[in-house]
Amino acid sequence: MSNIVSFEYLIKYLINLNINYMKTIRKSVCLIFTLLLLTGSAVHAQSDEQKMYLGVGFGFDYGGLGGKFEYLPAKHIGVFGGLGYNLLSAGWNVGATYKILPDKKVSPNVMVFYGYNAVMKITNAEEYNTTSYGITIGGNLDIKVGSRGSKLSIGLFVPVRSSKFNDNYDAAKADSRITFENELLPIGFSIGYNFPL
Repeated sequence: MSNIVSFEYLIKYLINLNINYMKTIRKSVCLIFTLLLLTGSAVHAQSDEQKMYLGVGFGFDYGGLGGKFEYLPAKHIGVFGGLGYNLLSAGWNVGATYKILPDKKVSPNVMVFYGYNAVMKITNAEEYNTTSYGITIGGNLDIKVGSRGSKLSIGLFVPVRSSKFNDNYDAAKADSRITFENELLPIGFSIGYNFPL
């Protein structure tokens, strides 16, 4: 009898996982489509302003510890995707940037993206392990280095974490078996080095 209950639970879990996964994909496709529409309307006819970058780094926009591809269809506009390892699983993000001073050595940028923005990994209590996917807003500084146009990017972000993640975090804090060494920060940081393509 317990095998039947376990099997039913597994089926319900897989169906729920698939529904949540499809919702995440739908949100991501909508965001990518919106970003492409916005950047498509902002594209300038100046081909020398279009650039692509490939970077490595650590932070939300790099999917954790990973890489980031950025395309600048216009002087002030960039779209990017990041993929990495977030200490629990693969982490990813897609988003857009507005470059305030793109011609200067140091350019502050406004960023908005969707994807991984928190992870909780607890040893010996894996039932609480969770990755949050949601909207993140913030900004970064692109610091141009070298003569080829490479840039060092340093970011500060405010994530809007998923309710599932927040519920799991609260449940883990209430669990007497678990002691947190660090509190969950309401902000995130990133640093990366980006090479022009």
